[in-house]
Amino acid sequence: MARQDLRGKVAIVTGASSGVGWQAAVRLGEAGVKLCITARRAEALEQLRHELQARGVECIAVPGDVTVQGDVDQVVRECLTHYGRVDLLVNDAGVQSYGLFDELPWEHITRIFDINCFGFMRFARAVMPHFRARGSGHILNIQSMLSKGSAPLLSAYSASKHATLGWAKSLELELMGTGIQVSNILVPSVASNMFAHAPTMFGLAPQPVPPTYDPDMVARAVVRCARRPGRTVVPVFLQGKLVLWLNELFPWVGRFIMGHWGARMQMREEPVERRDGNLFHAMPEGVGPYGPVPPTPRWKRISAAAGLAALMGGLLVGVAGLTRAAR
Repeated sequence: MARQDLRGKVAIVTGASSGVGWQAAVRLGEAGVKLCITARRAEALEQLRHELQARGVECIAVPGDVTVQGDVDQVVRECLTHYGRVDLLVNDAGVQSYGLFDELPWEHITRIFDINCFGFMRFARAVMPHFRARGSGHILNIQSMLSKGSAPLLSAYSASKHATLGWAKSLELELMGTGIQVSNILVPSVASNMFAHAPTMFGLAPQPVPPTYDPDMVARAVVRCARRPGRTVVPVFLQGKLVLWLNELFPWVGRFIMGHWGARMQMREEPVERRDGNLFHAMPEGVGPYGPVPPTPRWKRISAAAGLAALMGGLLVGVAGLTRAAR
């Protein structure tokens, strides 16, 4: 599809009170998009709205919970009332809970699905009548590398992301020829407050699997996807394309690494008691794009990428040698 001009377009951004949602709203606003931002935390939304308006971005803030159908309908209704249209839905709201599958409270598992998967679906269904009436629209889903992978302690989160990507790919097929586009961005670990808000069963502060990327990297990918919709994008190499290739060629490598060290990589030596986190009630702290774990420096990411690339090259050479010997 040809590159689209975003100036004057109207976007709803969910999960905008922190992390990728916050920064995506900032970058879309800089590109000339008019915004309707939503999340559960009204004060955080007001802070973002004031920041955006100070930059000359037209923006309204409508608090709401993606698990409450009435809230979802209200967000879309107020956006349509204020702007008269919706062109882009950015589904970003998401939560996670750290624990062994059989020790996670069942209500954590169902709540994760209700937010990460059904929340995306609720907003998509709410904007679809307007999109169909206009014969155009774009549903852009912030997915995860765990939509195609797995990690210990995050079974419910990973399963919800697999389900959401499966739904989005099916929706894409249903909407062919309608003028309505579906895009997905597979996000690596980012330095957001998701980890500062997430419940944990272990008494230690969670952290993302390294390397950790700047939320602005994802926000810029959102803008690129908004300009060229209808794709599934992996915006990084090391914890993105390279991992997918490695899992395709040598799946046992990822299983070995994550099986032996994955749980440990996701915990900081910082005691914390947070059994429910932000699953059922929003947490007042943790506003803005960045969380407590900083992005990994670029030189470290490059070094790790070179090491993994060398490992893959060695494995390929070894496999080729064994194949020749077998002949």
